Amino acid sequence: MAGVAIVTGATGGLGMEFIRVISSWDSIDEIWALGRNEDKLKLLKETCGKVVPVRVDLVKDGLDAFTDKLAEEKPDVKLLINNAGAGYFGLYENMTGTEAASLCKLNCEIPAQMISAVLPYMHEGAGILNISSASSFQPNPYLAMYSASKAFLKSLSRALSVELEPRGIKVTAVCPGWIDTEMLPRAKDGKKINYPGIISAQKVVSTALADYKKGKDMSAPGAFAKWFRFYSKLTPTRIVMKQWKRIVGKYI
Repeated sequence: MAGVAIVTGATGGLGMEFIRVISSWDSIDEIWALGRNEDKLKLLKETCGKVVPVRVDLVKDGLDAFTDKLAEEKPDVKLLINNAGAGYFGLYENMTGTEAASLCKLNCEIPAQMISAVLPYMHEGAGILNISSASSFQPNPYLAMYSASKAFLKSLSRALSVELEPRGIKVTAVCPGWIDTEMLPRAKDGKKINYPGIISAQKVVSTALADYKKGKDMSAPGAFAKWFRFYSKLTPTRIVMKQWKRIVGKYI
């Protein structure tokens, strides 16, 4: 039975980097790459022969077609990487109800459903990486929904790492800071945005996979994420939020 890795958000910078690295693993025979952009999925297939493109809009289409594929093929899933996600930078009051629901679905509901769908096809030695964020370490004004959704994913991951330990399945919440990908806006109303401690997708992936292999339930790639993790523990939340407001408020 082929060893399968499943990557959501496969056509983004971080997803493609995960695929590039894990394609060299002997235990992985196929990489089911889930994404919305058919052209980018085809390009992934051309550059990595292990890729099996799965075109799906997880928010609009849900997981029905994907769960049908699981039931039909009954794969031996070695790795699930919940990478698909959405962000919103700005005042919450300017966010529509539709935008809020979509963000919650993609960042919270879909990863939880993916785990439920895939677990029956996982065995000892398998693993799950959920891409959370350093924003999960405490509430962040102007990233209110994003921070809250990533806190959900981090909490779910760490709890499941304990629940699934008897089955020999590892779960790691990956909590990087700013990542240098196309997802980050570079300017807001003509003002260039400076991201403290921004790191490459390559650094995030290499650190996340190294921590996962060590059995860590949380990975904080990059010096900024590591610092912010402990700073947010030691400093009262209200103070950190005020500091955050001063730093990013000028872009709102």
